[in-house]
Amino acid sequence: MTTTPSIPITNPWRLKLLIFWNVLGIILFTSLFAPYSSALWGQIDASLFRFFNQPLKNSHHLRLFWAAVNHSLADWFKDFCILGFYIAAIWKTKKEKRLHKSAQLLFCVLLTVATILLINRLVCRDYLRLRRTSPTLVLSGAVHLSDFLPWIQVKVASNKSFPGDHATQALMFACSYAYIVRGKLAAAALLYGVFLCLPRLIVGAHWPSDIIVGTGCIVIFSLSWAFCTPLAEKCSTALYRILRKWFPM
Repeated sequence: MTTTPSIPITNPWRLKLLIFWNVLGIILFTSLFAPYSSALWGQIDASLFRFFNQPLKNSHHLRLFWAAVNHSLADWFKDFCILGFYIAAIWKTKKEKRLHKSAQLLFCVLLTVATILLINRLVCRDYLRLRRTSPTLVLSGAVHLSDFLPWIQVKVASNKSFPGDHATQALMFACSYAYIVRGKLAAAALLYGVFLCLPRLIVGAHWPSDIIVGTGCIVIFSLSWAFCTPLAEKCSTALYRILRKWFPM
C-alpha cells in the first residue's frame, strides 16, 4: 500500500515573513488614503499616467498595438499564454513529480480565482465600496483611443477602476508561478505579468496606484497567507490525491 506524499511548497508557518508582508501591505494601502501621502499618490498617478498615455497622441502604430492588446479577444490569447507557462513547468519537471507540480499549479489557479471573487469584488467593491473614476474621465488632455480608432471596441474608461481585476490576475499568476517554479520560466512569467498590467494603464482605464496599491496589497495579502502558512501545502496535497485518482501512475 502506497502513501500519498506531502508536497513541500513551504514550511508550515513562517510567522516573521507573514507579519512582514502584511504590515507592508497595510502601510501601502493606508498610504493611498492618508492625508499627506494621498496627495503624493495623486501627483504620482497623474505624472505616470501622462508619461504612458501621451505617446499615443502622435503614434498610430502605438495606438493600434495597445488597442489590440486591450481588445476582449486578447484575453483569450493571454489565457493561452498563461496555460503555456503551466504546461512548460509541468513538462520540464521529472515524470514522477509532474502530478505534484500539476497540483501545486492548480492550487495557484484556484487561489487566483478566489482572490478576485472574494477580495477584489466582494470585499473591495461590494462591502468597502472602494471605487475610483479612471484617469480618462478625470484628467484633461488624456488620449482616448476610441477617438482615433472608433472601429475597435476597447475599454478606455471605468467608474470602478480600483482595484484592477486584470492586474490582480496577472500578478497573482506571475508571483505564485515564480514561487512554485523558479528559474528562467519564473523570470519570464514575472516579466509577462508586468506586461499584462500595462494595457489598461496606458489607455487610461486604471490609475497607476490602482495596480501598485490596490492590486499590490491584494496580491501581498493573498500570497502571504497562502505560502507563509500551511494553506498551500494542505490544499495542494488534497488536490494531488484527487489528481492521482484520475491519473494513476
